Amino acid sequence: MFCVGSGVKSKFLFLLCVLCLVSAGVLGFGVLFGRAVSGQPVRLDVVNVDTGLTYFGVQEAINAAQTLNGHRIQVGWSVFREHVVVNKSVSLEGEGPYASIIDGTGGLVVVDVVCDGVKISNLGIRNGVIGLRLNEADNCAIVDNVLYDGVYGIRLHNSRNSWVAGNHVSHYSHFGIDLDFSGNSTLRNNVMVNNMYNFGVDGMSLLDFLNDIDVSNTVNGKAVHYLVNECDVSIGPSSFESVGYLAVVNSSNVRVLDMDVQNNIQGLLCAFTSNLSICDVNAGNNWNGVHVVYSPNASVTGVKANRNFDYGIKLFGCSGSKVFQNNVDNNGWSGIGLFWSPNSILDLNEASYATYDLHLVFTNNSVISRNTALVKPSGLSIAAYYSHGNLIYRNTFENSLLFAETRNGTTFTPTNSWDDGVEGNYWSPYEGSDIDRDGIGDIVYVVGENNVDDHPLMGQFSEFSVILNEKVYTFSVVSNSTISEFQFDLAERRVSFSAIGQGATEGFCRITVLVGFLEELEAGDLVFLVNEHEPVLGRKWGSEAYANWYLSFANRAAQDSGLPWFLLAAVLVLLVGFGLVAVFSWRQRKRFRV
Repeated sequence: MFCVGSGVKSKFLFLLCVLCLVSAGVLGFGVLFGRAVSGQPVRLDVVNVDTGLTYFGVQEAINAAQTLNGHRIQVGWSVFREHVVVNKSVSLEGEGPYASIIDGTGGLVVVDVVCDGVKISNLGIRNGVIGLRLNEADNCAIVDNVLYDGVYGIRLHNSRNSWVAGNHVSHYSHFGIDLDFSGNSTLRNNVMVNNMYNFGVDGMSLLDFLNDIDVSNTVNGKAVHYLVNECDVSIGPSSFESVGYLAVVNSSNVRVLDMDVQNNIQGLLCAFTSNLSICDVNAGNNWNGVHVVYSPNASVTGVKANRNFDYGIKLFGCSGSKVFQNNVDNNGWSGIGLFWSPNSILDLNEASYATYDLHLVFTNNSVISRNTALVKPSGLSIAAYYSHGNLIYRNTFENSLLFAETRNGTTFTPTNSWDDGVEGNYWSPYEGSDIDRDGIGDIVYVVGENNVDDHPLMGQFSEFSVILNEKVYTFSVVSNSTISEFQFDLAERRVSFSAIGQGATEGFCRITVLVGFLEELEAGDLVFLVNEHEPVLGRKWGSEAYANWYLSFANRAAQDSGLPWFLLAAVLVLLVGFGLVAVFSWRQRKRFRV
């Protein structure tokens, strides 16, 4: 095998570069010549069409004393490296989004519109924290622009009655197109692709959410469905096969089920909608997974809202709502947030590993029960801000934050009930004993100032259903083990389950069931089997309503998820073998090169 000499290589590369430059020049000239022949003038500068004056930059043209409201400014064929503040009601018109480019060179806002009645069209806008912002600028038009590279693409803030059409927004690390307090806007034929969070609408009043947004707008090739004034509808895969973004506004009797909504500012947005039911929705990898605004009595059930930047599930102004049996782990700020949503129920949710797993703000008289809220480093299981009179019990917590309020110069902590008079919560730092073996600690757990859990649980709370004579009975379990495979054998009168702990440690559980269950059996007691072995019965007691057992047993160790040692050894041998073969082949090639 022979190698090409270095001199020949250099000449070849030089000729290749010259050829590329000549080709680019010819191509550019051809495009310019073609536009000239077709009667389309080519501008290499910035021109005020109404005055005929030319400028070297876009901002210079806007700032000129001769430029007045209503003037048209044509942006020529060039890359203008500047930040543009549009403070006059003018029209900026480019030669085309790939010809007339405003490059923000990494600065804050590339094009900042701060005046009503502005039109931005046919421009390429790139390389800035915010590509194009309407900032308190009403009745504007953003048409046929291409925006890319930055944090936010198009952002409307307090800017109403705008027309946003034909724009291509891509590769922004946060938002593609964001309407923030900018109602009565119309969106048509906008393409959002490969943005971290492509599209979303936010606000506080109904007017903020009343927009005309049709399915010609797309997110990653799928249609935006922005539904307004709907009634008695069921939204699911059968009615909406391809959904890039989904919102329901000012509607009633709406059910959303089995939808997959990802990579947007809100995975699912519901605003000012009554009798709303959200079931079995997958809303991961959004800014907020499920965001419900001013929709009282909402029901959110069976939702998976994991790995969202801000909240998994966020309810704002939704009194009397129920958030039940959802999985909202590993969200950035909070798993579930209730804001100004009194008299609500937060039940049986898995909400772990956020900064605030459960977040209550101005939410009073609600029930928070049977939730699991495990923390990440520096995280909190539950945080209560300005929230009073809530009943919080049977949850699995590690810690809490009670925000101290100051009113009329006096500082005090919000007061809530941390048990129902019988059972409280499981707190992993709790070090109390359980001498009477009832599954409840013998001393109180101090949650914070004026907040005490009088009946802290000695283990995590869980429930299992059993059917007997066509009736459903619930077995409540408090245990330091992870309980699974809970079964009841009527013929053997046997309750069996698996108990997993850290290593082969001693486990315990307190089991509670209605007395009616034993009465259905007619005679005799229950037999228990834990990890296929008979446990030690430490105590049995009852009341008029409930029967209780306290059992001790050997935990089954959690299985190691790693590979067995012999598989690891085999993989290591293979890797070493491949490495030796690669080295030998390289040396052989080197030996025979000239």
